[in-house]
Amino acid sequence: MVKHMQIQLLQYFQCIARLGNFTKAAQELHIAQPALSKQMARLESEIGAELFVRTGRGIKLTEAGSMLLFHCERILADWEMASRSIKDLGLSGRGYVRLAMYPTFVWYLLPQFLPGFVRSNDSIDLEIEQGLNETVLDWVIGHHMEAGIVTAPVSHPQLRELPLHVEEFGLLIPAGHPWSGRDCVPLVELHQQPLILSTMNRWYESFILPIFTQLAIQPQVRLVVHQYDVIKELVRANLGVALVPVNAYRMWQKNEASIGSELLIVPIDPPLQRQLLWIERQDRARSGACQQFLDYMLAYISAMEQG
Repeated sequence: MVKHMQIQLLQYFQCIARLGNFTKAAQELHIAQPALSKQMARLESEIGAELFVRTGRGIKLTEAGSMLLFHCERILADWEMASRSIKDLGLSGRGYVRLAMYPTFVWYLLPQFLPGFVRSNDSIDLEIEQGLNETVLDWVIGHHMEAGIVTAPVSHPQLRELPLHVEEFGLLIPAGHPWSGRDCVPLVELHQQPLILSTMNRWYESFILPIFTQLAIQPQVRLVVHQYDVIKELVRANLGVALVPVNAYRMWQKNEASIGSELLIVPIDPPLQRQLLWIERQDRARSGACQQFLDYMLAYISAMEQG
């Protein structure tokens, strides 16, 4: 068992390393700077190596300090995980789960089942953050989040992956559009058509642009808006068509009784799909509370896909 004082020393060290300054760290930790320096001298004595090099602008980590920081983040995350696991055993009566998720999952799938999960598991507290792939990966690998939901591919040696759901895209059009009576629209017909895009970043470059290039499609990109709920209103105003997640349209249908008479989503050919993955560290045991959330989510997704 790691003694409380040793954990506290590591927390102090991590804060100093993050801020690169003893004075700022002392202020954040609400401890006098001389006392903090004394604690770090104690830690250096226990480690048997100098951890900091003082410079005119603050401090820099020595090679030993950098190595300790690498292990320190893991130790502190494991300590926090152990505390939560004990809670899951019922000693406190509550569980706690921290998760990070890809934006479209947060916007259009999570609201469908989260209220039911919370009502059925009132002893579990949740913290859910939203982030793109790179951010979610960093949070999970760095032990800041217990697990995450991202888009494939990932293939990181430190992570375990579980396929969750294939997110399908369709073509959102106004109800009076010439394509409104179609069962399917070939993507080649987007050539020279007014198109509203959600982004022009790496997602566009890796997901949509290769298909456009392969089919020699050059749509008229009139608007780039980073929110599908806003794109919906632009399509409703007949300013263009848009490629949106089918899950988004289903949620709009649930919340807006009139949407079917104003907006339609039409399947496209070839299909535009991406795999959503659940990720977690290979070396980290899943907490009981996290397992309950995962089981509930998988049951909902399975029922949704079958029905």
